[in-house]
Amino acid sequence: MAWLPVADVSDFAGRDVIGTQCADKAIAIYKVEGAYYATSNICTHAGARLSEGEVVEGLIECPLHFGLFEILTGKAQGAPVTRDLKTYPVRVDGTRVEVEVDDALVLSEQTDL
Repeated sequence: MAWLPVADVSDFAGRDVIGTQCADKAIAIYKVEGAYYATSNICTHAGARLSEGEVVEGLIECPLHFGLFEILTGKAQGAPVTRDLKTYPVRVDGTRVEVEVDDALVLSEQTDL
């Protein structure tokens, strides 16, 4: 596993979710009550970017069909979403927000350069 920088804490000024690309994955990074979390940025229902949605009480609301996912666990909260999101470990190193991804993703990204 490898830790990759995906954002800076300053990126969250006035925002509670941002979208980023990490290795070959679209990832949404959240700041909820001072803690950082990461999930897939793609809704499992219809492919919308969750980073364009709204954070409401620990949930991310999909901007397309308003499905809800629990940010901490990625759990789908009912129709229209039925499949959970992938979650990623997050840490803060200084001001860098980092996500842990599989080494294979990092190697594939490096060979694509």
